[in-house]
Amino acid sequence: MNDAAKRAVLLVVHVSRDAATAAARELGELLVGAGVAVRVLADEADAIGCDGAAVVANDEQAARDAGLVVAFGGDGTLLRAAEYARQERTPLLGVNLGHVGFLAEADPMSLDVTAAKILAGDYAVEERLVLDVRVLRGGEEVLR
Repeated sequence: MNDAAKRAVLLVVHVSRDAATAAARELGELLVGAGVAVRVLADEADAIGCDGAAVVANDEQAARDAGLVVAFGGDGTLLRAAEYARQERTPLLGVNLGHVGFLAEADPMSLDVTAAKILAGDYAVEERLVLDVRVLRGGEEVLR
């Protein structure tokens, strides 16, 4: 098991999509079975139903000390998961469950292969740029 897999893996899921919750449960249980600490967000935990996963608050601390954040859904879910990953500079993996999935890399039909690659550290991390936008009104930040 590589260093990233020794740390927690945070799952972020589009819970109104059955395929997303089923895939998250499958990958989560594969990782838990291999001894990985899996985390799920509090408002997603019941829908995912992953035995052995730790429930964490839906805040910027969710990915703290995690080795990986995995998003299950479309590109919108991946962008939401990216916010958790960005806070801690944690690698992000998208499982393609959308129609296009141009941001996702993993195939939901081969989650056993995905789990094995996570455990072995058999993946490359590509750095991406992020925009940080602030709206100021009268010198006061009103939106970020």
